[in-house]
Amino acid sequence: MGQTRVNQHPRDRWRAVVDRGVQGAVTATGLLVLMTLMLIFVYLLLSVLPLFKPASIGSARPLPIVSTSPAWAIGMDVQQRIGYRIDQQGEGRFYRLAAQGEASAGQPLAQQSLLDKPVLMAQAAGTRDLFALAQADGRVIVTQADFAPVGGSLAQWRFPLGQEPVEFDPQGRPLALLALAETRAGVTLLAAVTEDHRLLFGRFSSAAPAQLMQVQLSAAAQQLFLTPDGRQLYLLTGNQLARYQIEATQLSLRETRTLGEHPPYHLTALSGGSALLIRAGDGSLREWFEVEKNQQRQLTPIRQFAHQTLPQEQLVTEPYRRVFASWQPGGAFSLFSSIQPQPLLQTTLPDEVRQMAFAPRGDGLLLETPQGWQHYSVDNLYPDVTWRSLWQKVWYENYPEPAYVWQSTSGEDSYQAKFSLIPVIFGTFKAAGYSMLFAVPLALAGAIYTACFMSAGLRRVVKPAVEVMGALPTVVIGLVAGLWLAPLMGDYLLAVLSLPLLLALVVLLCGWLVNRFAPCRLAPGMDLLVLLPLVVLIVWLAFAVGPWLELQLFGEPLHYWLGAGYDQRNTLVVGVAMGFALVPIIFSLAEDALFSVPTALSRGSLALGATQWQTVVRVVLPSASAGIFSALMIGFGRAVGETMIVLMATGNTPIIDGSLLQGLRALAANIAIEMPEAVVGSSHYRVLFLTALVLFIFTFMFNTLAEAVRLRLRERYTLNQETP
Repeated sequence: MGQTRVNQHPRDRWRAVVDRGVQGAVTATGLLVLMTLMLIFVYLLLSVLPLFKPASIGSARPLPIVSTSPAWAIGMDVQQRIGYRIDQQGEGRFYRLAAQGEASAGQPLAQQSLLDKPVLMAQAAGTRDLFALAQADGRVIVTQADFAPVGGSLAQWRFPLGQEPVEFDPQGRPLALLALAETRAGVTLLAAVTEDHRLLFGRFSSAAPAQLMQVQLSAAAQQLFLTPDGRQLYLLTGNQLARYQIEATQLSLRETRTLGEHPPYHLTALSGGSALLIRAGDGSLREWFEVEKNQQRQLTPIRQFAHQTLPQEQLVTEPYRRVFASWQPGGAFSLFSSIQPQPLLQTTLPDEVRQMAFAPRGDGLLLETPQGWQHYSVDNLYPDVTWRSLWQKVWYENYPEPAYVWQSTSGEDSYQAKFSLIPVIFGTFKAAGYSMLFAVPLALAGAIYTACFMSAGLRRVVKPAVEVMGALPTVVIGLVAGLWLAPLMGDYLLAVLSLPLLLALVVLLCGWLVNRFAPCRLAPGMDLLVLLPLVVLIVWLAFAVGPWLELQLFGEPLHYWLGAGYDQRNTLVVGVAMGFALVPIIFSLAEDALFSVPTALSRGSLALGATQWQTVVRVVLPSASAGIFSALMIGFGRAVGETMIVLMATGNTPIIDGSLLQGLRALAANIAIEMPEAVVGSSHYRVLFLTALVLFIFTFMFNTLAEAVRLRLRERYTLNQETP
């Protein structure tokens, strides 16, 4: 039997072609969407990965340096490719740093006699290339390496207090110890201990006369330090560490701490504030700084580094970051960040090093060995960002205890940025949770009433009106919330807090009274005519009586009585404002799910004797549970990713506080606030990309989980009909 071929009408063939074309277009569009999402994820990941690149050090570039006297200090500028050296004869020389093999490498550029026959030198911690040299008669000169090209010179020595030595000790006695610091106002601070056990302190400026003072000590001191912020002076005597507070020209002894029973001790100042590295005779290395306890600031050991020190070990710190390195005889080299005990890098360098110095930005290391200089490139761009600092508590300087802290910038260049993601993640879920707490009861109750109890004519008016609310720009909602709603809630705080309970009681009471005493059942929609005026009356009474009741109970407005526990732009404002934005989304999707339940199910339940409310609770809601759950998760995802409302309606304070009356900062708002100020490629810039990646992952995880639960609910509650 031959095969019969059915002739198709040309219109049918055209429809088939159109169907296949549309199917292919939809498939291609879906694949493009998935590809775009993957590209976004890959881009965010590539922007974040450099944060976790381990520190590394390049190969050595030998630079032969001809010298006749040992060096007191060396330093360099990587950008200008110039290094300097101050020897014990008081000579300051600049040398060219160049790539290995260049003819100009190691050639002297300039030489100047800084001070004739110096006996003592000190370097300012936390200030770039600033030194003080002292003569045997107690006179001191302050000099600084300047790498700004002037005329034909690539570098020169500056003298902030003049080229003539200043008289520091009026008695002209030799100095045993010397310390130096520079304040933000450009004032030079000098401190010294004389051989006859006098502590000298002075403030020097080219625009004002010197201000000097002295304190008689009871014993010989071993070390003296001025902190980089110019506010503290540390004096080490045996195992006793004295801390002096600097107030104008006066020194006030604040405390004396016993460091332990393992002398000798050695102090090294970290850049920034007043933190110290204290190396003990037992090989331990600890960081100490001031901690406020019982309204007093006390020097406290904070963390011990995983490092065993040796007596001949050298410690060197970066001038601007709280990063330090150690070199031990034999060549063992370790690089540390002050926020974690484990080293960032461990490697081997030459087994004999006389001096070490970091480049100002920490991207280079200069060593002086018996053979000359060795220049190393250092790749350590993000020492303040680690997995521990992002996700765990870290004890930062000037904080009373370990904490989760997000504080990316400050007015001081030496500020240590803090990038804990926990406060902004907490703020994100706090805002989303409270907004869902406001939106879900209203949206679901409205959806149930509209789909199951409202008349068809009224539904055709109410549903589009609520959906139009979802078209309001969120920036408008945020503006209204920040400028009008937040002050209003502050003035009527007690009324706002009591309204949810009052309205719930009134609605329940009204429903009970109508069912108990109404002669007949109200027509659909008529119950609104009874309930809405009563709700409006209760709201008016609450706002009218609330302020008077606040004065009677607390003697002043409630938000004044709460004091620091109340922030005008708080979570309550965000919950109401963002909940208002979520209501149309959840209402529309949930109402569609409820209205799509087959009427046969409802009619069958009513026919079996169930009430209308029992039918809704036990038949309609379970059948629509998959759609309702999708509505809730879409609303939650919108709340997590919301930017403008959270940005404008909160104080944007990245704190971990569950209070309804305190502010917060969310992930999306954090990106919007700080990305315009972030320097491209900086740790701040990349951590903001990390917050975007975390937000992306959270959204993906919640959507995936929601879809899995939705399919499970749909499979469980779908009506399976067997066909004959």
